[in-house]
Amino acid sequence: MSRLAQHLLLVLLGGVTLRVSLSEAYLAYVQAGFRPLLVAAGAVVLAVGLLGLVRDRPGRDAGPGQAHEHGGPRVAWLLLAPVAVLLVVAPGPLGAFTAQRQTAPVSAPPPGDVPLGIGPDDPGESWRTMTLAGYSVRTQQSDTAPLRDRRIRLVGFLSPRDGGGWYVTRIRIACCAADALAVRVVLEGPDADELLAGRSADDWVEVVGTYAPSREHPTLGYPEPVLDPDAVATVPAPVDGYED
Repeated sequence: MSRLAQHLLLVLLGGVTLRVSLSEAYLAYVQAGFRPLLVAAGAVVLAVGLLGLVRDRPGRDAGPGQAHEHGGPRVAWLLLAPVAVLLVVAPGPLGAFTAQRQTAPVSAPPPGDVPLGIGPDDPGESWRTMTLAGYSVRTQQSDTAPLRDRRIRLVGFLSPRDGGGWYVTRIRIACCAADALAVRVVLEGPDADELLAGRSADDWVEVVGTYAPSREHPTLGYPEPVLDPDAVATVPAPVDGYED
């Protein structure tokens, strides 16, 4: 790879990074708080590439004693692969495919770290909206009284459950998509099959229901949180599909 090609590659990498980070597309890869770092990194890489093009532009006279140019390793062309993917097919947030391949439950914090109660119902509604992680953690506590006799609203995408049935699911990331962790709540109850009939994996839904005792995972045996749904509605996928 010639020096000119190296500089052009840096310009391309920096430009694509800036393009992604200045749109909402970056939310498919990292948490929202990382946008300033992505913008800064893209700008630096782009600037380095542009400065290199100016310095080594064709026709520029070589200075006395200038070292003979050596091309970079051919493997450097592989850097074009992620750029090509982003330009041609921009992947969306992780979904049911990732969730189905998770084999570990979400760990519950010690009881003292979980606040008492779940707060008041949503304004003007007969339910309390919770995150899937928040609901999952509370179902693992020895005292589940705060959840009983309360209607709970969860929002997420559907993912299949081993042996049949559905989860409502969200993906959590600590830093980026590489450390993704699926949070899943089993949808099970007298009306579940009817309410979920005709739906598909990755459909985004709003589920309102009531607490039900945890069930064992069909093959691995760990307890899974359960919601008994009484209403399911299709909702648009959010811009940021990951759960905080």
